Parts: sequence; C-alpha cells; structure tokens
Amino acid sequence: MSHNLVEELLQELSSHNPEVAWGQFLSDYSNLIYNVIRHFESDADNAADVFQFVCERLIENRAKRLRKFKGEGTASFATWLRAVVRNLCIDWHRKQSGRIRQFRSISRLSIFDQEVFRAVYENATPPDECVSLLAAQFPNTTLTRIEESRARIDQSLTVNQRWLLSKRATYASAGDVTSLDQSDGSTLALEDSQPDPETRAIDNEQRRNLQRALRQLKPDERLLIRLRFEEGLTLEKVADLLDLGNAQRADRLIKDILAQLAKLIAS
Repeated sequence: MSHNLVEELLQELSSHNPEVAWGQFLSDYSNLIYNVIRHFESDADNAADVFQFVCERLIENRAKRLRKFKGEGTASFATWLRAVVRNLCIDWHRKQSGRIRQFRSISRLSIFDQEVFRAVYENATPPDECVSLLAAQFPNTTLTRIEESRARIDQSLTVNQRWLLSKRATYASAGDVTSLDQSDGSTLALEDSQPDPETRAIDNEQRRNLQRALRQLKPDERLLIRLRFEEGLTLEKVADLLDLGNAQRADRLIKDILAQLAKLIAS
C-alpha cells in the first residue's frame, strides 16, 4: 500500500465511523499481524487470543497507536507495524504473568531514554525496527541516538538491576515479577549468594574489561551478544528477531564476536 493510501486509511480510522476503514485495514494487514504473532506463540488457541488483544490495542482510542506512524523515516508502514505488533505480543505475555515495574533509576531519565529501555532492554527490538518504532514519537531518532541513550541507561543500572533483567524470564515463569524495584535495586536480599570482597573486586575488574571491549563492537554485534547472553534468548529466537535466517548462522556470528571480544579483552 502506498504512503498516501496509508495516510488516508489512518485518517479514516480516526473518524467517528471507522468500521469500513478497519475492515480494509484487516484485509490488508491481518496476515502480517498473525504471522508476527505466530513467531511468538505456537499454540493456535493462544495465538487467537493474542490476535484479538493486538487488534483491540490497535483500534482503541480511534486507532491512536496506529496514527503515531508519520512516514517520515525510511521504514515502510509494514516494517513499522511489525515492530508495533511484536511489542504488543510481549505486552500480552506480560499480562499473563505480571508486568515488570520500571526501575526508579530509569524513570529519572528522559522520556526518550525510557522508551529506548523498553524497546531494547525489555522487548529486545532489533536496531532497525527500534529506529522506525521510536521515530513515530521522536522524529530525529537514529542508531547513534539510540546508542547514546543506551550508554546513559547502562550508567544508571546497578549490578542488581542487571542481574534482575537477565533473570526476568525465570521470574516470570515462577510468577514472581510483581516488583523488580527493591529500593532502586540496591538493597535486594541476595546475601546468601554474595561473594567475598576479593572475589567481588576481581568480578568488577573483569566486568569493566568486558564493558570496554563491548563498546568497541559494532552496534549490531553488541545487540546480538545482549540478546543471547543478557536476555537469554535461544539461538532460534535471536535469528528470528534479527532476520539472520537460521540458528546456525546466529551461532557462527556469536562465536566470531566472542573470539573478537577475547582478543579485545586480552589487548
């Protein structure tokens, strides 16, 4: 569908009688929406529930979410819509197990940084989709701005918060995700597993070396490592999110990046 036709359709969806326009929208994009959903939900019954949830969120408030698309960037409406649907799928899964509350340290950052945190750290949105998704609300969004935002976010996160982010999938499956913001993550009760001071010093030094090495990677390489080891996604899911084709290719790329990291840390 051309850009002009998309604009016309979105305007009609915001009218007082959007039924015809909504029917046209579903005719044009329901297959795209459902295909994205099936990547997240293999069970047909659950996929039907997610499809209903996504459609309800897209049409609510006179299609306010859809009307955020401005068409000012390079991404097409279909590419942008895939990113929106992917985030709604994640929202649906969180509603089933309880939503993670935002860290206080993140809530003190700018609105743009908070949206980057949600897209990158919570939803694992690929870089190109992250740009197109955020550009609807922040027209000047670029990969460079997102990387600068991630640097600010990384500085705001405590060690405990990073640990909690890496373990959130485990907490979600156990139903224990009502709050990850225990006094800004600084007083979470983990005494039983706390290492001794010497071990902590070694761990901190190794972490600093790793962070320095990570900063020397390309943005897409850093994202690949974050998805696999910080988010704990499977190779199949990483390959799917980053359009790598298959898990074998993702595995080869990760091994190459790890070898590169080892050289950077040793240098």
